[in-house]
Amino acid sequence: MELDFIFNSSDHLRYENGIHVSGPHYGGANRAVKVEPNKNGCSGYNIQGGDGYIVTIYNLEGAHPVWGNNVQMSPKPMRIVEQTTSKIVLRGYPVQAMSPFGWIEFSGQDYGLTIFIKNGEVDKCVLHMYDRNTDLEYLK
Repeated sequence: MELDFIFNSSDHLRYENGIHVSGPHYGGANRAVKVEPNKNGCSGYNIQGGDGYIVTIYNLEGAHPVWGNNVQMSPKPMRIVEQTTSKIVLRGYPVQAMSPFGWIEFSGQDYGLTIFIKNGEVDKCVLHMYDRNTDLEYLK
């Protein structure tokens, strides 16, 4: 499967420490998970094009009240760490990120995405926030 897609999710489930803590949500929680090849680097990170993939999550229910756009999770560079016929696992890696104080070390390893495949199509995606032991399971 080519990793260049947008997965539209009608709802998600939240797990903390392996325990289901929220979702499904009344009326759903529309999100989009975008996975694209890293062709030209990634804005805000000191990386070159051609290395891995960029993962971004969008809120499809309007602009975020704090940062004013619909980006739920800012773009994160990731690489394939596992691949079978039924799933692909991506994981972030240490990079430098731009801050108000210049380039700083960013542990991208705190983020990962598992893409579950069924009949050659994305069936669901699970965002892993390893540093918080939290998973968000995005459903069709």
